[in-house]
Amino acid sequence: DWRVRFLVGAFWQQQSHEILQNYRIEGLASSFSVTGWPGTFWLTNQVRQDHDEALFGEVSFDITDKLTATGGVRFFSYDNSLKGFFGFGDTGYSSNYGEVKCFSDEQFRGSPCVNLDKEVKKHDTIGRFNLTYQIDDDKMIYGTWSEGFRPGGINRRDDANAPPYEPDYLSNYELGWKTRWAGNRLTFNGAIFQENWEGIQYSFLPPGGSGLTVIKNAGTARIRGAEADLNWAATYNLSLSGGVAFYDAELTENFCGFFDLDGTPITECPPGTINPQTGDPVDGPQAAAGTRLPVTSKFKGNLTGRYTFDIGSMEAYFQGSVVHVGDRRSSLLPVDSAALGDLAAYTTLDLSAGIRKNSWSVDFYIKNATDERGELAKFTQCAFACVLTDFVPEYPDGQVYTITSQPRIFGIRFSQKF
Repeated sequence: DWRVRFLVGAFWQQQSHEILQNYRIEGLASSFSVTGWPGTFWLTNQVRQDHDEALFGEVSFDITDKLTATGGVRFFSYDNSLKGFFGFGDTGYSSNYGEVKCFSDEQFRGSPCVNLDKEVKKHDTIGRFNLTYQIDDDKMIYGTWSEGFRPGGINRRDDANAPPYEPDYLSNYELGWKTRWAGNRLTFNGAIFQENWEGIQYSFLPPGGSGLTVIKNAGTARIRGAEADLNWAATYNLSLSGGVAFYDAELTENFCGFFDLDGTPITECPPGTINPQTGDPVDGPQAAAGTRLPVTSKFKGNLTGRYTFDIGSMEAYFQGSVVHVGDRRSSLLPVDSAALGDLAAYTTLDLSAGIRKNSWSVDFYIKNATDERGELAKFTQCAFACVLTDFVPEYPDGQVYTITSQPRIFGIRFSQKF
């Protein structure tokens, strides 16, 4: 109840992940096996350690009885490492993975040697500022500037095309409102915002058939949007709720896909530009400024209606929910997106009904009642132009797999409170 209020805190976290992936072929000759691992065609034997710590705090000040300002800051640091072995034995299969790339004879956790030992660390500061104006007990408007980040890390693929990646940052500018109307029977909340995303961490499966996902920093992007939700007690028995969201998300710099010698992403790369890490010329940016971001629809919406009533001494209800998601790009890179195709828009319907008496209840539900196969993601098993496509001529860019939403599900749920 003080006019000035503050909060301070500290955060510390240590994570350790032991990774063992042993790809075995029964009866494999020892000459084709990873040294010391009979029958193992490919071995991943690593330890990943992530250390994070932060100091944070914020202060709120009531400028007037209606206007409040809040400012906050977070000092953070991280130290992430990955050490161990991955790849084939010394069999001549590959010049990029396995024992041929070892630089230490240390038998790490039983591995023949060490071919990956990297560490990334960084410390930085982010902040936030908020102004809140309480129009009355039922209506409030606010404005917020805030920053967020994700720490950088290390790619398992250990070559010049997959160096450690940097953190990415998000700056958010937001104006919003939270309101109640009609004696609290109606609430209407919403916001308009712009987010500037720097150093985007973009994950993809590169050509070549290695099967190792690579994360790179893909320049900057801008997301503009508006979101709103409404909840309405239309009658004593009927309640309606819904939400809408509109997004305009695109790159604001070219994604060239390579770095300068200091590890900074290059964003100007017209055709003929030399990649300083390989010495080869490039054909231009892999994704030009203005490219729409993947897996983000321009519109999403949902609507739920619930009707409750009494059956003797029991409470009963019917409910229906509709969710719509617009079409989306499947990948950031136009060449990948063209091969995979876009993710189509979809609409799902969920239905449920139930009864309750005292401490027990029974619910009957149908999820995805129309059996819609909403497209959630698309990918190829071995990346574009991978060696396996030589044996599958009908899929010159790799066979496309689509992950869909769950099919229609019927269910009965019984609950008992004690």
